[in-house]
Amino acid sequence: MKRFLSFLTLATLLCTAASAQNNLYRSVIGPYIDANGAVAVADPSTTIVVDLVIESEQTIVGPYARYAQKYLDVRGSLVEKTTFTIKDARLSVLQCDGVLAPAPEQAASTTVQSHLGDIAEFAKVLPDRMSTSPLTIEDAAAQAAQSIFTIRKKRMDLITGDAGENVFGAGLKDALEALDAREQAYLELFLGKKVTTTSTKRIVVPLNGTESSYTIAKLSSSKGLLAESAEEGDAVKLVINPSGRAPKLNGIAEVDSRDKTALMVRLADNATCSISVGDAVVGTTTLPVFEFGRTAYIANTVVKR
Repeated sequence: MKRFLSFLTLATLLCTAASAQNNLYRSVIGPYIDANGAVAVADPSTTIVVDLVIESEQTIVGPYARYAQKYLDVRGSLVEKTTFTIKDARLSVLQCDGVLAPAPEQAASTTVQSHLGDIAEFAKVLPDRMSTSPLTIEDAAAQAAQSIFTIRKKRMDLITGDAGENVFGAGLKDALEALDAREQAYLELFLGKKVTTTSTKRIVVPLNGTESSYTIAKLSSSKGLLAESAEEGDAVKLVINPSGRAPKLNGIAEVDSRDKTALMVRLADNATCSISVGDAVVGTTTLPVFEFGRTAYIANTVVKR
């Protein structure tokens, strides 16, 4: 005669994904017979997956930056630097066989601000140079500044029709786009380039008992994401706040914990999990956490065959 415990259905529920905010998660504690008839052991614990969205902003100084104030009445950056920030944090739970499977990692992407270029360096021969005649850098800057205003005048002439009637329709659109691109290239010589790159770093955090705060990394504004043991940078922390409400079973009666035949079931708490960088919170969500839940006892129904 073989015995099959009634918690097979309950064990199956353990590996079913659902909304963490609206559902309780549960797991049998200790040995049980799985759906294939094999003996298995359940020791419910929670592992949180953190996806950090990191943005790096690289400032590249233009060759005429020191003359931007003199010829364009604006200030160009005079110092090259790269600044790192965490823009977002996504949290999910990784459990048996993929319960609440973590969100896919986001591919790195790069964007460049409107009037700044699309590459991280300037051409060996600058786009404003139109002859082989040698020029001092200040004279070249003066000519480039004048070219910017000349381009703007030509663009206005095209828009108002003062440039003649031979440019219209698609030709006018192409001409305006070409002038815009040329002006942008010249502006970069004074204002520099600012390249923004976004990437995702995944950190897996196994929870340790009822510990509610974990330093998972450090963030240096100049060096980026560092190990949690680094001496510099702001601490990147995972903080877990239990709901304070005891989770309950829905539709399954509980029995006295002193019943030696009862089955133990661990119920996860819907805890608020957040990621902070220094004093700033960059991501918050509600996740089922076994460590802050409770143990329930249910009747052990035996089916004989």
